[in-house]
Amino acid sequence: MLDWRTSASPEILKLRAWMLAEIRRFFAEREVLEVETPILDTSSVTDVHIQSFEIGAETNSLQQALFLQTSPEYAMKRMLSADSGAIYQICKAFRREERTQQHNPEFTLLEWYQPGYSMQALMD
Repeated sequence: MLDWRTSASPEILKLRAWMLAEIRRFFAEREVLEVETPILDTSSVTDVHIQSFEIGAETNSLQQALFLQTSPEYAMKRMLSADSGAIYQICKAFRREERTQQHNPEFTLLEWYQPGYSMQALMD
């Protein structure tokens, strides 16, 4: 029998929502801009150790392969090069890896860039 229920309890869902709100509050207080980048792109990741999901050309109207993004890094760095200032993104990312208790091919990722900050300044 198919179990349609989510594996996350209502308490976990509420905790996740609270955590995301706190992250957004943290960045808002520091005037870091929340951005959103495309999940689909015509290019894949350049890291040879990360595998992306490909959507074949025959399945989309663009008539070319598309890839689910493994990270918003490239698109966000393009924003940085256009003088966006400090930016962050909370988004879904996709990696073609095994599914285990610790790994899911689809996951939520936080990416943050603070131009002009050293690693120590970021940790402080």
